[in-house]
Amino acid sequence: QQGLYHKIMTRFLPLIFLVSVFSVFGLVLLIWYTDPESAPWYVFGLFCILVFVSVWGLLGTILYFVRIRFYRRFSAKWYFNTSFKMAFFVAGFIGLATILTVLQLVTAINLLLAGVAICLFALWSFLGKK
Repeated sequence: QQGLYHKIMTRFLPLIFLVSVFSVFGLVLLIWYTDPESAPWYVFGLFCILVFVSVWGLLGTILYFVRIRFYRRFSAKWYFNTSFKMAFFVAGFIGLATILTVLQLVTAINLLLAGVAICLFALWSFLGKK
């Protein structure tokens, strides 16, 4: 069973990394070639999605390899699940901050509320299971 999991992960992690790098490439193209004054609304939605995907994939992959390399106490499956779960919450906050930036609603209270929402979701996700 563990051998099958490692075979799947050796094929899945490079795919996650490639999707994240392509997302960064898409972000660069959007920033470089798009005029924000004349761009349609879905370009801004695509921008927010690409920010979320790139942060989630790259940070999850980095966390996974750093934790596997320096702290070998649990199974690789546990490290994979927790690394990408942590990266999801960081990417969620950055994605919310990106949405607030696009909508020009960045204030201290809005960022605080976004952080509280992500923290409560993370707390529920980690501790809410039986």
